Amino acid sequence: MADIIEDKLETLINYKNTKASRYIPVRGDDITSRIFELDNYFVSTKYDGHLCFIIKSKEDILICNYNGISFERPELKEEIKSNPNIQNSVLVGEIFSFVDGKRTRSFNLKKDLKDKNSKIKIGVFDIIELNDKEYSENDWSEKKKNINNLFSEEDLIFPIDEIEVKSRKDIQSEFNSRVNENKEEGLIVRGAEGPIFKVKPTLNFDFVALGYVMGFSDDYTLLKEILFGVSLSETDYLVIGKVSSGFSVDDRKNLVKKFEKIHAESNIMEVSGSKLPFTMIKPEFVIEIDALDIINSNSSGLIKKSILSFTSDYQKIKNTPSVSLISPTFKGIRSDKKVCTDDTGISQVTRVIDIPEEESHSMEKNPSEILKKEVYVKMMKGAKMVKKFLAWKTNGDSESYPEYIFYQIDYSPTRADKLKREIKVSNSKEQILKIFETQIESDIKTGWNKV
Repeated sequence: MADIIEDKLETLINYKNTKASRYIPVRGDDITSRIFELDNYFVSTKYDGHLCFIIKSKEDILICNYNGISFERPELKEEIKSNPNIQNSVLVGEIFSFVDGKRTRSFNLKKDLKDKNSKIKIGVFDIIELNDKEYSENDWSEKKKNINNLFSEEDLIFPIDEIEVKSRKDIQSEFNSRVNENKEEGLIVRGAEGPIFKVKPTLNFDFVALGYVMGFSDDYTLLKEILFGVSLSETDYLVIGKVSSGFSVDDRKNLVKKFEKIHAESNIMEVSGSKLPFTMIKPEFVIEIDALDIINSNSSGLIKKSILSFTSDYQKIKNTPSVSLISPTFKGIRSDKKVCTDDTGISQVTRVIDIPEEESHSMEKNPSEILKKEVYVKMMKGAKMVKKFLAWKTNGDSESYPEYIFYQIDYSPTRADKLKREIKVSNSKEQILKIFETQIESDIKTGWNKV
């Protein structure tokens, strides 16, 4: 089995990164506007399980995920073994836990795999290789024919059923029937010319607001992004992501006023999409977020984010597997919800998607080491302006921290944008010191005094 994994692992990862991860997400209420207009479409039900690969060689059979980790179910292997039409092959499907009359749920798969009385199925939807013949992405007609010939709808391993429709209105009708009425997870819509769409209802979550950053449309009086996460306990929070859309201008003004009152000290740095560090706030506000989809891995592997602890200030505990939201949108403050595991806990994520377990250890980080620090002041019209430059070595592990950081603070009380900050990172001491010197040469002119 080890030989199978070693031989095929690159193929599996490449498929996950170049094909499975490139499905275009579409909300159920955006079908007629977001799906391209094409001559015809092929529609199938999206099963809520895990991407899996069926690999059969002369020596063995392996059913695994894209990292080569095996799904151990002897009855599934037996079906492949007893099929004389499958020899040296790599097939692609969705493995899921099946309960008659109930919607499939990905979070049920892990526990049900260990239950011998559960029913685990695989819906096959693609062929990478069949009986030593490799297939390209464009060989769909032949692949579909082969899949239907290889498997029966009554088997545990079965062909994903597709129907052909002619218009986006037909897709909307299928979505209403399968998803809105029958509560299936979603649709997979394959265009005849190539694009594949993943159509799902909007996902909705209640998260804890952990920090914010200013600078919407270069106006530094307006909120730009919010950092958010889920409650793991009374003091610990898993970072999920950041949101920058869905706010009205009034939201951006009013939320700043609320957040300015609850600034929190922090010994960690979480960086926004605009590369500015978040100003951390006490975990007191619950925000409602809509998203198009949620993922637990990307082309780099498992998605990992920080677990933060807050008592009197924020401390980073460790990095751990987490998730990312696709197209998160701010919907509002939930004044009816409290920051607690019941209202803002991780269960609202894990009921939608599995967060893989990974061994991780508490982070025992050595203190950072300041390499250079210079502060300059300048008086102008009775007002004191300040520029502070810092460069330091983090002494943290490479997975969680860059090795070196340059940080600049520029404060001017007479400017509309009173406080400007800039951060740059590097894994080279020489480069970070060069950045430090170059920035001072560029910014410090006549009238500035070093203190």
